[in-house]
Amino acid sequence: MGTSKGYQAPTTPQWGKQKGDVTRASRNGAVSQEVARDIVRGYIQANGGSETVSQGGGTIGGSRSVQKTGQRLAGFVSSVASRGLEKALQDEGLSDLIGHPAKEVALALADRLCEDGSTLDEVDTRNALSDLMDELLEKAETYEEVKEIFEKTIQVNELGNLLTRFFGHYLYRQFCRVFYERLVTRHGEKKASGFLTSIKDMISSLVRLKTFDKDLSKINWIGEEGASLADSILEQTYKVFDR
Repeated sequence: MGTSKGYQAPTTPQWGKQKGDVTRASRNGAVSQEVARDIVRGYIQANGGSETVSQGGGTIGGSRSVQKTGQRLAGFVSSVASRGLEKALQDEGLSDLIGHPAKEVALALADRLCEDGSTLDEVDTRNALSDLMDELLEKAETYEEVKEIFEKTIQVNELGNLLTRFFGHYLYRQFCRVFYERLVTRHGEKKASGFLTSIKDMISSLVRLKTFDKDLSKINWIGEEGASLADSILEQTYKVFDR
């Protein structure tokens, strides 16, 4: 599950209730989408709520790593849409990747777009971007297949949803980091994995439905406008689970 061993969740009353809810819900492994959504809603609330989390606050995380990577990802995708994959790679100092296999391109992009992984939150962010790349490039093996996916499949008008999917992967990775070891200890690896798969599937199904009316094609993703929009999209992603 890509979790950090030995992680201890907070001990506030709200977190105590959340840990108890997760332990009880997961005792039989997989759960319904409704139960999974209730659990994730409780997790976000225990972490300070969607607005607090989007501003780099909350009890878990406490940094802006995921927003910064989201900005860089959006800037890269926008560059691909307007100039092509080769030019976008050159702009990122990755021209040596041109012609390389899909796995090498995905790995190098994750290295470039993410921070160095010196904190738990940065590790969660890196894992989330790797999950998104796996999702996008699932069937790609060659560079030409990567090029086709980025240039023909990933469009600027879908950028808001792409970022929402990335933030959804981050939410799942963060949830796993907090609860995986606890679940394995309480119920064993099989039930823990079944429960977390239910959480992952629910998050994925909900974030894919999120749409955006704002035109994101002319955003300066590296500047203040991009930072503000990344915050907004992260907050909207978390609010999906409040309904």
